[in-house]
Parts: sequence; structure tokens; C-alpha cells
Amino acid sequence: MKIKIHLLVWLFCFSLNNTVYATIKVGTVFFYPPFVMSTGDGFDIDLMHVICHRLQETCQFFPMNYNQLFTSIDTGKIDIAIAGIAISPERQAKYVFSLPYVLSKGQFLISKNSNIHAIEDLKGKKVGVIKGEQEGSAIYNFLLHNFNEQFQIEQFNDMEDLITAVNDGEVTAAFLHRSAANYWVQNGGSQFKTLGNPFTYGDGIGIMALPVNASLIQRFNQQLQAMEEDNSYVNLYSLYFGNE
Repeated sequence: MKIKIHLLVWLFCFSLNNTVYATIKVGTVFFYPPFVMSTGDGFDIDLMHVICHRLQETCQFFPMNYNQLFTSIDTGKIDIAIAGIAISPERQAKYVFSLPYVLSKGQFLISKNSNIHAIEDLKGKKVGVIKGEQEGSAIYNFLLHNFNEQFQIEQFNDMEDLITAVNDGEVTAAFLHRSAANYWVQNGGSQFKTLGNPFTYGDGIGIMALPVNASLIQRFNQQLQAMEEDNSYVNLYSLYFGNE
């Protein structure tokens, strides 16, 4: 009888701490290079494929606008989100994150024909960012707190709208993850250039989930550490960020 009771207690505790996933629902964005090039390509997509394969889990990707990732997690439409998401104290108050797998460094991007030569020249101009959660994304809050309203911050739903706005002169600059800025310098038809040095705007880039899925995040962490140890992470990183 004691054995049965102990077994029932163990099973009850296990059920509280381990969610069984028929399919892990992964929220991501449509396009945020080099993290997401499409639903089947990009550093974050490839990273998740490797992790899911190692965990022997089926992962299904759900692309959406960046700001929708947060509402989709909150309502249970997705289990986790991955899309170059910066870890910040504000977000950690509500969500749990994996170990950071990329540094969170941002950089200004401007048109190559721009007459802006220094960050100080952005005073009174418009700077575009990708729209995040209702309280403001990590990038939005970084600019707000560190540049003391030197310029007006405009928010855009996705990367394509933001880059188009820079190209058309709707905004003078965009502030993006450094790797995204470098992508447009190299792949934007010689239309863009970076401005100034990179800034650290968070505590790294991580995979995000609600606390109810903390055990899943721990499993991801184990695989991230294993990938680092067997050099598979370095190989994947070099494929997308080898020039940084």
C-alpha cells in the first residue's frame, strides 16, 4: 500500500511539473533576418529544429507579427516564442527565458545617401523600431531611457515595413539587432549603412515562455548546453553570424 501511495504522489508531482506535448507550438515572425528568413530558414528556425530533434519532440511553427507573439503566448495559442527576443527585467517579470544564445546588441541603420553622420545628428528626427508588447519592446524602452527623447520613436508591425520606411525617408533611421542591421548592409542592394557603434539593450536573446512551461525551457537549456559542448552550436552560429 505504501508503495502505491508513494507512486501516486510521485505521479501527481510529475504532472504538475511536466507538460506532455503532442506538438510544441512555436511562435515566430514572418521575417527578421538573419534570425528568421522564412518559416523554414534562419538561425532561430534552424536552432529550434535541432533542439526539437534532440528532444524527439514535434515542433510546429506559427509565424506572426512580432507584437502578436506576446498575446499568443498569453492566450496559450503558442507554447514558446523565438524571434530574436531580448531578455529584459520587464519581460522576466512575466515570462521565463532560456539561456541567452546570442548577445542582444542593437545598432542604428540609415540610408546610404543620408546626410546623418553621427548619432547626435538624429536629434529631432524619427527613428523606427519593430513594435513589441503593449508595454513597449526591449529596444523601444532602451531608446526611451538612454536617449532621453532626443528623437521621436516610430513603431512598425514588421521588418519589411520598417526597412521600407528607412528607404523611403519616412524615418531617418531604424534601430535593430546588430545582426539584422548587418544583414541589410550586406543584402540591401547597397542602400543602407550602419551608424555609430552597437549598444547592449538587454541580457541576451532567448527563447520565451510562460512560467507554466518552465520545465520545457529547462529541457531547451540542456540542449543548448549540449550543443555548445559538441560544437554544433558554434557551427550553426558561424553559418549565420560568421562575419561578426
